[in-house]
Amino acid sequence: MSRPLASFIILALLTGTTGSAHAQGDIRLGLGGGITLPVRGYADLVNRGWLGQGNLAYFPGATTSLGFRIDGFYGRNTLSGISGRSSTLGSTASLVFQAGSRRSPNRLYIFGGGGYVRTRTTGPNFGARSTTSPAITGGAGVSFGSRSFALFVEGRYLNIYTDGLKPQLAPIMAGISFGGL
Repeated sequence: MSRPLASFIILALLTGTTGSAHAQGDIRLGLGGGITLPVRGYADLVNRGWLGQGNLAYFPGATTSLGFRIDGFYGRNTLSGISGRSSTLGSTASLVFQAGSRRSPNRLYIFGGGGYVRTRTTGPNFGARSTTSPAITGGAGVSFGSRSFALFVEGRYLNIYTDGLKPQLAPIMAGISFGGL
């Protein structure tokens, strides 16, 4: 494929200027943040914290309700009882199912998937410990607004498979998404 043709195709997909590229799919970029609630045994080790995320969702067909989503996130919780903190940095890939018209940003959605998360625990008494482990996630949310700009609120469950006590978090997030790309 020639360089000018490849550049034109990429530009057409990103701007949505051609009807055929626009009719074939929808790309949404989301940015959000919120609180993380530790659950199960992990709640005995860490306090509530915060989490920031960015996501990119793609719905391939003009009428499909099933799409693909990639999330990247960073969060931090303070340790309970001792000085220190635990941070999470990771990325997950999920399938997304949305109820309602694909063209409308006012919809309910559920998602689930997996990825890898790096957990790092630091404190003055024990230094720093870091591991990268597989993780699973699932959740639900609602978005509302216009086609090109929407607000979202979602909750999820994140289970990180480390040795020993597994970090399990329930982030509650809000943010904005830009669509129609």
